[in-house]
Amino acid sequence: MNEIFVTVNGTVGTDVQLTAGERSNRARFRLATAERYLDRESNRWVERETVWLDVICFRRLADHVAASVVKGQPVIVRGRLRVSHWDGEKGPRETLEVLATSVGHDLALGQASFARPPRSDRQPSQPLEEVPAPSAESAPLGQVPDVA
Repeated sequence: MNEIFVTVNGTVGTDVQLTAGERSNRARFRLATAERYLDRESNRWVERETVWLDVICFRRLADHVAASVVKGQPVIVRGRLRVSHWDGEKGPRETLEVLATSVGHDLALGQASFARPPRSDRQPSQPLEEVPAPSAESAPLGQVPDVA
């Protein structure tokens, strides 16, 4: 069976739900995405129908998403697309799901900062010593100064 990988830009539509599983943590949230196009006759942007997806994350990604993503934020999600079938009150239903391999904030629409969490199996590393940037006077034009 072939797998379909997708990259989706959208807005987080629900709070992230983090649940502890038997083998790993799982995070789930709803993502809304809508295509927009410029109607040249009216010279206005027109939005097409909103598509809702369930985004599911596992293991460390689930922990990071739960700590970083909030309802209403623009994100980019990459992962495997699948259709989930289930029985609801009104009969058989289908849901589009993305099993995420990566999730990040859409920096075309705002700013974010990144912090790498310390690894649990070792002490956090000490920051590297800063090496001063070479100045324009430190080497003749066209030559790279020796930093070491």
